[in-house]
Amino acid sequence: MDGPEIEYLAQAYFHQDFDLEADSPMGVIRNFRIGEPPEQVEAVREAIQVLLDSGASDQQMAEVWLARARASYDPRCEGLTISKWLRQVVDELSSG
Repeated sequence: MDGPEIEYLAQAYFHQDFDLEADSPMGVIRNFRIGEPPEQVEAVREAIQVLLDSGASDQQMAEVWLARARASYDPRCEGLTISKWLRQVVDELSSG
């Protein structure tokens, strides 16, 4: 349900100073999409889609994103569920 692809995105792009890298969390995702090789972007998009399709609860997805992958960004602080945030990430990664 989770793997190194999600961990890579979380740790390389959503580290504790991620907010200095772009004007918004989605800007960080755009930086990832533009700056990484297409196969890496696709691998992350696929891993997130698998998580979304897994039937995991929002709490389980939060566990993957925040606890296991150790992301420093919690979309719930901005009123988004983890699943809605991850869907937005998939959409952004698909737009490249």
